[in-house]
Amino acid sequence: MDKEVSPSIKVSKNGPYIAKDIKTLRNSKGVLIETKPIMTLCRCGGSAKMPFCDGTHAKIGFSGEKEEDRVPDKMETFVGKHITIHRNRGMCSHVGYCVRNLPSVFRKGKDPWADPDAADPEEIAALIRTCPSGALSYTINGELHKDYSQDQEINIQKDGPYNVTGIKLEDPDGSVPETQDHYSLCRCGASRNKPFCDGSHSDVEFKDEKN
Repeated sequence: MDKEVSPSIKVSKNGPYIAKDIKTLRNSKGVLIETKPIMTLCRCGGSAKMPFCDGTHAKIGFSGEKEEDRVPDKMETFVGKHITIHRNRGMCSHVGYCVRNLPSVFRKGKDPWADPDAADPEEIAALIRTCPSGALSYTINGELHKDYSQDQEINIQKDGPYNVTGIKLEDPDGSVPETQDHYSLCRCGASRNKPFCDGSHSDVEFKDEKN
């Protein structure tokens, strides 16, 4: 009987992500990319063979260290009558699904940032479940919801991060996602919270026309 294979992604020191036993790697166009049992995925933003590493990180002196002025991990809680919203700003990839699709609840630039009573709790919960980075979670009837048993996939966001679901992340430096169920990994090389995406790809105008 074959041993069950458990896919994983390991962060290498100042180098690529080492992806093992990944079956599904998809670009932003929804096209499946051929996978191998072991793949090295670029995270410096400079590879000519994206999404794969071509050694550019060594040539440009890429550093995978976190920056001191990054947004710190801090859980914020917004208590409502029927649902409580949780946000860790330090893990946010700023894809913006929340503020664009439910602005009455997720109030960009306002204080408090979230109003959990401004929409149906099931609608809020459904939207939170689309958050790729794991920055958002919710509690209903005393039960915290942040793990959704998603398919084991890496999905490349257009000119943005690797959005990962259902795959264990290993980082020798000790970085852990808010949940191993889903998280967003920096692909542009500019995040201040490496290995996680912090939205810096927009600031540096990162482009990957191929993927």
